[in-house]
Amino acid sequence: MVATINYYDVPLKKLNSQNVQGLGSVFTDLADVELELCQWPTLGKRSLIPGSGYGSVIEEEFKVYWRGKTILSAGHQNARGGVAGKVLVEPESNSQYALVHWLSAHLDAGEAFIPKNGEPSIFLAAPAKDDVQPEDFVAFYSDGSCGIYMHPGVWHTNPLTLSGQEVIYERKQGSIYATVDCVLAKECNTWLKIPLREPISPPQVLPNQQQEIIYS
Repeated sequence: MVATINYYDVPLKKLNSQNVQGLGSVFTDLADVELELCQWPTLGKRSLIPGSGYGSVIEEEFKVYWRGKTILSAGHQNARGGVAGKVLVEPESNSQYALVHWLSAHLDAGEAFIPKNGEPSIFLAAPAKDDVQPEDFVAFYSDGSCGIYMHPGVWHTNPLTLSGQEVIYERKQGSIYATVDCVLAKECNTWLKIPLREPISPPQVLPNQQQEIIYS
Protein backbone atom coordinates (compact mmCIF):
# COMPACT_ATOMS: atom_id res chain seq x y z
CA MET A 1 0.00 0.00 0.00
CA VAL A 2 1.39 3.40 -1.03
CA ALA A 3 1.11 6.10 1.63
CA THR A 4 -0.49 9.40 0.64
CA ILE A 5 1.91 12.33 0.72
CA ASN A 6 0.63 15.43 2.48
CA TYR A 7 1.37 19.00 1.48
CA TYR A 8 1.37 21.93 3.90
CA ASP A 9 0.68 25.39 2.44
CA VAL A 10 3.30 27.57 4.10
CA PRO A 11 2.16 31.14 4.93
CA LEU A 12 3.93 33.73 2.80
CA LYS A 13 4.84 37.07 4.37
CA LYS A 14 6.96 40.05 3.43
CA LEU A 15 10.48 40.03 4.81
CA ASN A 16 10.56 42.78 7.43
CA SER A 17 11.69 43.18 11.03
CA GLN A 18 8.22 42.65 12.49
CA ASN A 19 7.54 39.39 10.63
CA VAL A 20 10.88 37.76 11.49
CA GLN A 21 10.77 38.71 15.17
CA GLY A 22 12.06 35.80 17.25
CA LEU A 23 13.70 34.15 14.24
CA GLY A 24 16.29 36.76 13.37
CA SER A 25 16.55 40.16 11.75
CA VAL A 26 16.59 41.95 8.40
CA PHE A 27 19.57 43.74 6.88
CA THR A 28 20.62 45.48 3.67
CA ASP A 29 24.41 45.14 3.91
CA LEU A 30 26.11 41.87 4.88
CA ALA A 31 28.97 43.83 6.44
CA ASP A 32 26.57 45.08 9.12
CA VAL A 33 25.61 41.57 10.27
CA GLU A 34 27.16 40.51 13.58
CA LEU A 35 27.08 36.73 13.57
CA GLU A 36 26.24 34.98 16.84
CA LEU A 37 28.80 32.28 17.68
CA CYS A 38 27.91 29.60 20.23
CA GLN A 39 30.48 28.14 22.60
CA TRP A 40 31.36 24.47 22.33
CA PRO A 41 29.37 22.48 24.94
CA THR A 42 31.19 20.85 27.85
CA LEU A 43 30.67 17.62 29.76
CA GLY A 44 30.96 17.48 33.53
CA LYS A 45 31.84 20.25 35.93
CA ARG A 46 34.91 21.67 34.18
CA SER A 47 34.40 24.85 32.17
CA LEU A 48 36.20 25.91 29.03
CA ILE A 49 39.14 28.28 29.15
CA PRO A 50 37.72 31.82 28.81
CA GLY A 51 37.49 32.90 25.20
CA SER A 52 37.90 29.39 23.80
CA GLY A 53 35.43 27.00 22.20
CA TYR A 54 34.17 29.28 19.44
CA GLY A 55 34.43 28.89 15.70
CA SER A 56 35.17 31.71 13.29
CA VAL A 57 32.98 33.56 10.80
CA ILE A 58 32.99 32.45 7.17
CA GLU A 59 31.83 34.67 4.33
CA GLU A 60 31.18 33.15 0.94
CA GLU A 61 29.17 33.31 -2.25
CA PHE A 62 27.12 30.48 -3.66
CA LYS A 63 24.57 30.05 -6.41
CA VAL A 64 21.00 28.79 -6.52
CA TYR A 65 19.56 27.70 -9.87
CA TRP A 66 16.93 25.53 -11.50
CA ARG A 67 17.59 22.41 -13.53
CA GLY A 68 14.27 21.61 -15.11
CA LYS A 69 11.86 21.45 -12.17
CA THR A 70 14.55 20.98 -9.51
CA ILE A 71 16.01 23.84 -7.42
CA LEU A 72 19.71 23.29 -6.70
CA SER A 73 22.54 25.07 -4.92
CA ALA A 74 26.29 24.83 -5.48
CA GLY A 75 29.60 26.51 -4.76
CA HIS A 76 29.62 26.13 -0.97
CA GLN A 77 32.95 26.27 0.83
CA ASN A 78 31.71 25.01 4.18
CA ALA A 79 28.33 23.40 3.51
CA ARG A 80 26.47 20.86 1.45
CA GLY A 81 25.11 21.74 -1.94
CA GLY A 82 22.50 19.76 -3.82
CA VAL A 83 18.72 19.73 -4.13
CA ALA A 84 16.90 22.53 -2.28
CA GLY A 85 13.41 21.82 -3.60
CA LYS A 86 11.20 20.89 -6.54
CA VAL A 87 9.02 23.19 -8.62
CA LEU A 88 5.29 22.49 -8.98
CA VAL A 89 3.09 24.30 -11.50
CA GLU A 90 -0.68 24.18 -10.98
CA PRO A 91 -2.30 24.15 -14.44
CA GLU A 92 -5.55 25.78 -13.29
CA SER A 93 -3.88 28.99 -12.12
CA ASN A 94 -0.43 28.60 -13.71
CA SER A 95 0.95 29.33 -10.23
CA GLN A 96 4.39 28.06 -9.28
CA TYR A 97 5.30 26.53 -5.93
CA ALA A 98 8.45 25.11 -4.39
CA LEU A 99 8.12 21.75 -2.66
CA VAL A 100 10.59 21.31 0.20
CA HIS A 101 10.99 18.48 2.70
CA TRP A 102 14.63 18.69 3.82
CA LEU A 103 15.55 21.39 6.36
CA SER A 104 18.59 22.04 8.56
CA ALA A 105 19.60 24.04 11.62
CA HIS A 106 23.07 25.23 12.62
CA LEU A 107 23.84 24.94 16.33
CA ASP A 108 27.24 26.63 16.33
CA ALA A 109 26.29 30.00 14.83
CA GLY A 110 23.66 32.10 13.13
CA GLU A 111 23.46 32.46 9.36
CA ALA A 112 22.79 35.33 6.97
CA PHE A 113 21.72 35.36 3.30
CA ILE A 114 21.26 38.20 0.81
CA PRO A 115 21.04 38.13 -3.01
CA LYS A 116 24.16 39.74 -4.45
CA ASN A 117 22.45 41.50 -7.37
CA GLY A 118 19.06 42.30 -5.84
CA GLU A 119 17.00 39.42 -7.18
CA PRO A 120 13.64 38.69 -5.48
CA SER A 121 13.91 35.65 -3.21
CA ILE A 122 12.04 33.63 -0.63
CA PHE A 123 13.52 32.53 2.70
CA LEU A 124 11.98 29.68 4.68
CA ALA A 125 12.34 29.53 8.47
CA ALA A 126 10.94 27.96 11.66
CA PRO A 127 11.77 28.50 15.36
CA ALA A 128 14.66 26.66 17.00
CA LYS A 129 13.23 23.56 18.66
CA ASP A 130 13.77 19.82 18.48
CA ASP A 131 10.29 18.64 17.47
CA VAL A 132 9.77 20.98 14.51
CA GLN A 133 6.49 20.53 12.61
CA PRO A 134 5.33 21.65 9.14
CA GLU A 135 3.02 24.29 10.63
CA ASP A 136 6.00 25.95 12.36
CA PHE A 137 7.39 27.21 9.04
CA VAL A 138 6.86 30.62 7.47
CA ALA A 139 8.10 31.82 4.08
CA PHE A 140 9.44 35.37 3.76
CA TYR A 141 9.47 37.24 0.46
CA SER A 142 12.26 39.74 -0.23
CA ASP A 143 12.16 42.04 -3.25
CA GLY A 144 15.95 41.69 -3.34
CA SER A 145 16.77 44.87 -1.43
CA CYS A 146 17.28 43.07 1.90
CA GLY A 147 18.42 39.76 3.34
CA ILE A 148 17.66 37.66 6.41
CA TYR A 149 19.80 36.86 9.44
CA MET A 150 18.70 33.79 11.41
CA HIS A 151 19.63 32.99 15.00
CA PRO A 152 21.48 29.76 15.85
CA GLY A 153 19.20 26.73 15.73
CA VAL A 154 16.58 28.27 13.42
CA TRP A 155 15.33 25.73 10.87
CA HIS A 156 15.72 26.74 7.23
CA THR A 157 16.67 25.67 3.75
CA ASN A 158 18.66 27.44 1.06
CA PRO A 159 17.11 30.60 -0.40
CA LEU A 160 14.50 29.93 -3.06
CA THR A 161 14.65 31.81 -6.35
CA LEU A 162 11.48 32.86 -8.14
CA SER A 163 12.64 31.87 -11.62
CA GLY A 164 15.00 29.50 -13.36
CA GLN A 165 17.73 32.12 -13.60
CA GLU A 166 20.88 31.56 -11.56
CA VAL A 167 21.10 33.79 -8.49
CA ILE A 168 24.28 34.45 -6.50
CA TYR A 169 23.89 34.88 -2.74
CA GLU A 170 26.28 36.31 -0.20
CA ARG A 171 26.35 34.45 3.10
CA LYS A 172 27.83 34.52 6.59
CA GLN A 173 27.93 31.41 8.77
CA GLY A 174 30.06 29.67 11.42
CA SER A 175 33.14 27.63 10.56
CA ILE A 176 32.28 24.62 12.75
CA TYR A 177 29.09 23.89 10.80
CA ALA A 178 27.46 21.91 13.61
CA THR A 179 24.30 21.05 11.69
CA VAL A 180 21.26 18.86 12.32
CA ASP A 181 18.73 17.79 9.69
CA CYS A 182 14.98 17.36 9.57
CA VAL A 183 13.41 15.39 6.71
CA LEU A 184 9.70 16.15 6.95
CA ALA A 185 8.82 13.56 4.31
CA LYS A 186 10.09 10.86 6.67
CA GLU A 187 9.13 12.37 10.02
CA CYS A 188 5.68 13.74 9.12
CA ASN A 189 4.97 12.33 5.65
CA THR A 190 4.66 15.96 4.55
CA TRP A 191 6.22 18.32 2.02
CA LEU A 192 6.18 22.08 2.47
CA LYS A 193 4.47 23.96 -0.37
CA ILE A 194 5.79 27.50 -0.81
CA PRO A 195 4.33 29.95 -3.38
CA LEU A 196 7.02 31.42 -5.64
CA ARG A 197 5.61 34.93 -5.83
CA GLU A 198 5.17 38.17 -3.94
CA PRO A 199 2.64 38.06 -1.06
CA ILE A 200 -0.86 39.17 -1.98
CA SER A 201 -1.84 42.20 0.07
CA PRO A 202 -5.43 42.32 1.38
CA PRO A 203 -7.59 45.11 -0.04
CA GLN A 204 -7.53 48.29 2.00
CA VAL A 205 -10.74 49.90 3.18
CA LEU A 206 -10.51 53.61 3.91
CA PRO A 207 -12.06 54.84 7.21
CA ASN A 208 -14.68 56.93 5.41
CA GLN A 209 -15.41 54.34 2.75
CA GLN A 210 -18.98 53.04 2.97
CA GLN A 211 -19.65 49.39 2.38
CA GLU A 212 -22.78 48.25 0.62
CA ILE A 213 -24.92 45.85 2.65
CA ILE A 214 -27.08 43.44 0.75
CA TYR A 215 -30.01 41.79 2.55
CA SER A 216 -31.34 38.48 1.29
